[in-house]
Amino acid sequence: MKTLLKLEMLSLLVVSLFTYFSVFHFNLWLFLLLILTPDLSMIGYLINSKIGAYSYNSVHNLILPSILVVIGLMASNDLFIMFAIILYSHIFADRSLGYGLKYTTSFKSTHLN
Repeated sequence: MKTLLKLEMLSLLVVSLFTYFSVFHFNLWLFLLLILTPDLSMIGYLINSKIGAYSYNSVHNLILPSILVVIGLMASNDLFIMFAIILYSHIFADRSLGYGLKYTTSFKSTHLN
């Protein structure tokens, strides 16, 4: 089952990359610049694992990019859509590698293991 979940996330990563580059024709350099910025949310782990898990999970869930897509589509704002697709891509890449949402017990304790 774990392999199936990883393959599912990998397929969603491919779809998000296709959408970013082939549908919207967004900039490669912006993608490369911003793809790892969601990992700044791990800074909360410098305080403790509870705050770290909350800060990490607040960025690494699918709610935020979904809201950004809706706002971007309603406002015809490509910037929101671009940020959303980059965040989707980051989340799907993380989950295809086995990095899931964090439990407050430790960084390595995720919903995927």
